[in-house]
Amino acid sequence: MGTPPHLAAEPLIESVTRTATAVLRPDAERTAVEGVSSAQLDELALSGAYGILGYEPTPESGCTGTQVVREVHEILSAVDPSTWFVYTQHFALVKALMKSADPDLRDRWLPDLVTGARRATAAFAYLRHPQPPVSAERCAQGWRLRGRVPWMTGWGLADTAIVGAVTADDRVLFVRADTGPGMAAVASPPLWAMGATHTAAVELRNVVVPPEDVISVESRRDWARSYDLENANANPAVFGHLRAAVDLLLAAAPRAGAAYETLADRLADEAARLRDEAYGMRDELSPEQGVPARTEVRAAALDLGVRAATACVAATGGRAVQYGNTAGRLAREALFHLIQAQTSQLRQATAEVTLRGI
Repeated sequence: MGTPPHLAAEPLIESVTRTATAVLRPDAERTAVEGVSSAQLDELALSGAYGILGYEPTPESGCTGTQVVREVHEILSAVDPSTWFVYTQHFALVKALMKSADPDLRDRWLPDLVTGARRATAAFAYLRHPQPPVSAERCAQGWRLRGRVPWMTGWGLADTAIVGAVTADDRVLFVRADTGPGMAAVASPPLWAMGATHTAAVELRNVVVPPEDVISVESRRDWARSYDLENANANPAVFGHLRAAVDLLLAAAPRAGAAYETLADRLADEAARLRDEAYGMRDELSPEQGVPARTEVRAAALDLGVRAATACVAATGGRAVQYGNTAGRLAREALFHLIQAQTSQLRQATAEVTLRGI
């Protein structure tokens, strides 16, 4: 399940792979316990990883920019998922700015964001809730945001954010806001998966956003529909997780038994099949097409990740229950992927996939 040769030779992939191998992998278990550091994110910035959305592959590689983006996420999530998850939050703001109709807004923020000179996070998944916890109202200076963000990842590591809020007429407002005055982390239960990602509950205490930092205002129903369509697709990080599980099983096989090598091979084959199917539909269909099939493939990949992680725990034995052990971490992460960007359609598909296995 490694990087295909034509992608491995691409300069950005080579650079990110070096950083992942030399910097992130040796400390991955310590990072999962102690937390992601600014230094690790700085190393990713030096590798060029923050510029993936605007990256143009070399013609001789024969790969596309989309393939490069997916491969970077697979590599990072396989090696150090905690750092990957903090890193991936950055791109919600980058994508929104790239789509913005305001050239001044793009020119002010994108140059520093695509180099990693500034780091971003995101807060908006809660907008799908029947009663979203963050509201926006007009004021003399622009918009005033109030409420409590349930989870903001990378708190203390990011200096800016894209924040979503609901207006009185049920539209969603997206703004760029500094993670400073007016925002405060408050007590919340600790996470037992991805606990190293500096994820905090954050109160917005009359955060005033000027008009020039408003990214978009749109119908909440339209936004929710787009959100669900986007998240019908399998996340490349799940295939990175499967890479890591296969690697662990292969390494454990000499001690745990030859059956684990056979299992690793079959898991790799099935993961590759699901990945080809997921990426093929993403590339060949419009966002509105094949949604049930996309969602089913995403659910199948998630289910495979859970089963692969379970095998990793079994192959490792008692040590897996200790923090700092890779197998235990993979098990927690497999369950995290089940609910990350979860939609009601995915929840149903997950049940159906599980039922077929009973």
